[in-house]
Amino acid sequence: MPRKKDLKRVTIFSNASLLTEQKANELIDAGLDEIKISFDGATEQEFEKIRLGLKFDVVANNIKELVRIKSLKKSPLKIKVACHSTSDKDLTMQSLENCVDEFCFGKVHNWADSEINHALKSAIRKPCSRVWRTFTVLSNGKAALCCLDYEGKVVLGDVTKASIFEIWNNESYREIRLLHRTAQQHQIAICKNCIKSF
Repeated sequence: MPRKKDLKRVTIFSNASLLTEQKANELIDAGLDEIKISFDGATEQEFEKIRLGLKFDVVANNIKELVRIKSLKKSPLKIKVACHSTSDKDLTMQSLENCVDEFCFGKVHNWADSEINHALKSAIRKPCSRVWRTFTVLSNGKAALCCLDYEGKVVLGDVTKASIFEIWNNESYREIRLLHRTAQQHQIAICKNCIKSF
């Protein structure tokens, strides 16, 4: 589906495991600004230990095919690789070196509602900027709280029933932002133990 007008920036996240040639063409033709692909692990063994059920070679080849199609179409799409939990950053980049537009290395995260590691947090809880600057749509059209809410535990709307503008400004979003602004994130189940904003 082509990108709708008036959206300043459209980014999608993928693990690239199902990124076939057809899907790659469709994503590029849709007019995305950016795709961020999770690629964790410096070696095949490490990757497949972290990304259970995925195959290192399949994912790497899918990314390279996306890059090839992007070049053929002269698309401005930015292809970024997001990496976590890798033992060797240089080795991680080797398999896709001179291929993708950017590598991003982030800290290991507790994925929202899993046990919090108190050693990783400070005494001050900040509002999470994601509720003001990102809008997450799951594959079923539900607008989830953020990209870390990949199971849609906190649904703020449905893009098949309302516009992004309407959802972004609805009562549910306003309540979430108020709780963050007043340091009451603990009242939101998925935010309660999230270490992102410590």
